Amino acid sequence: MYNIPLPYYNYEVKTKFLEEGITYDDLSEEDKARYEDDFAEDGYVPDFIPSAELNKFVFNENTVDTVLQDLMERGIKIKGGDQLGKTIIFAQNKEHAEYIVQRFNKLYPKYNGTFTQRITCDDSYAQTIIDDFKQKEMPVIAVSVDMMDTGVDVPSCVNLVFFKKVRSKTKFWQMIGRGTRLCKGLSCIDSIDCEYTDKCRFLIFDYCGNFEYFREHQNGYETQETKSLTENIFFKQVKLISALQESNFSDAEYQAFRDELVQICHSEVNSLSYDLVSVRLKTEYVEKYKKADKWVSLSDMDCYELEKHIAPVIRINDTDEYAKRFDNFMYGLMLANIEQLPKLNYLKNQLCLTAELLEKKATIPQIQKKISLIKEIQTDTFLDNVNILTLEMVRKELRDLMQFLVDGKHPKIKIFTKLDDPVLDSKEGDALDAAYDFEDYRKKVNRYVEEHKNDAVIYKLNHNLPLSKEDYAELERILTQELGDSEDYKREYGDTPFGLLIRKIAKLDHESAMSAFSEYINDSSLNQQQIEFILKIIGHIENNGYIDDVKILMRPPFDKPYSFIKMFDAKTRSELLKTIENIKNNVLDIVA
Repeated sequence: MYNIPLPYYNYEVKTKFLEEGITYDDLSEEDKARYEDDFAEDGYVPDFIPSAELNKFVFNENTVDTVLQDLMERGIKIKGGDQLGKTIIFAQNKEHAEYIVQRFNKLYPKYNGTFTQRITCDDSYAQTIIDDFKQKEMPVIAVSVDMMDTGVDVPSCVNLVFFKKVRSKTKFWQMIGRGTRLCKGLSCIDSIDCEYTDKCRFLIFDYCGNFEYFREHQNGYETQETKSLTENIFFKQVKLISALQESNFSDAEYQAFRDELVQICHSEVNSLSYDLVSVRLKTEYVEKYKKADKWVSLSDMDCYELEKHIAPVIRINDTDEYAKRFDNFMYGLMLANIEQLPKLNYLKNQLCLTAELLEKKATIPQIQKKISLIKEIQTDTFLDNVNILTLEMVRKELRDLMQFLVDGKHPKIKIFTKLDDPVLDSKEGDALDAAYDFEDYRKKVNRYVEEHKNDAVIYKLNHNLPLSKEDYAELERILTQELGDSEDYKREYGDTPFGLLIRKIAKLDHESAMSAFSEYINDSSLNQQQIEFILKIIGHIENNGYIDDVKILMRPPFDKPYSFIKMFDAKTRSELLKTIENIKNNVLDIVA
């Protein structure tokens, strides 16, 4: 058995809806009437709503209020018991997180909407909220959708709320790890030891049966990574662009099709917004593939990077889900045709079946306009002689007709209801044996960096020197073989690149930092206040290794006596930001 740095005390609560779903016949007469009002669609009222729908498509006020009131009453407090301690609520999705915040503000209006904040990767202000949660009094509660599961250390965090199911053992213990950090000097009050100084435990509230699941399934279930429809479409377009580079597609019409795909993909990369945290995390790759010349000829490595780093952050404005599903199918058929995959005949038959279904709805004017093509697709001649240009024509002509094959099915709408959700069972204090040694791995990493500062790879990171492929391989070996394994690293540091982690621990050598900014310090045209501002930047980079988000230059201590924007002209600001970025990139860029 391994130990974690701080013990936790867990509360497990089962509510009827989260455990069993919503059954119409089990509701009170009053709730049946409300259920009929909320769930009726075209005169049909479902008999049962499965528990999996809760907090995804169905949001029940009573369920959320139960969780929030439990937390506020039983959570660890600070300030002599007058305020809840720092808390992370792990929510199911963005809508769930927003609903939790709304219900909290309704239940506790005295906090004026500042006490609880949502944090999702799509929020442009997410990093600011994380920084405020770590460093400021408000917010006290962070409602997170995947943003706080790993790699975010908040020593003052004393309450964790699992308001979603987790079935991955690694992720579950990563999330528990958010509460394990020591916090000296923190005055706490809980129902176990009353009042004490120095954080000695944290509380976990579990409303989704996670502890019960891991008692029965010690190793959990490691889920397969799923890709969104948009992600699949983008990567299939990339694969087609790569395939069309071959000499057997050198004819002008094929190259025109390739150019069209390049224009689409390149445009989507160019439209990515750095306001989104998920995009900022991929800055290196976004900037690389914003350059038009990178698309002239894609290498296997380019395709890998586009799949791994760009496809997951692509956003397509097209709201027609059924047209996009057809796009995805047709691009897959084109690739199967090029590569002559075994599933090619099956996919052709699926296209033929789709045409048959459309022909049966020929009275619809939009379908009638395309009826000749729809009939032709069903002929042997068409299917035997099809090529990717013909398939692209079919995709364009028929994609907008897919909506007529849905037979009234629409994307699930969100339902907000107010049904009584009784508590079926609760228990507390039944902890699991820790699956990992949380503290030892971090201690090993910190100790290794401290004891090996003169080793070549750590010396380079400490002195702002670029890494070679051999250096990077050595870092990977140290962190995922010598000091622990890749699971240890992912659990403790998430997706943080190896070099950034070591730079943050080792910090940046003073002379190296001064050297990076020497042209500004020695610039006689800068006044004393400007030089002092630059020295503040240097001091911050020395202590933290790099600047991850330049927005901090607009916040204390950089906002006095003047803001960054007022302190420097546009040209100097741009050059300073480039220098800051270069210091970070020296950790990320691998030289040959």
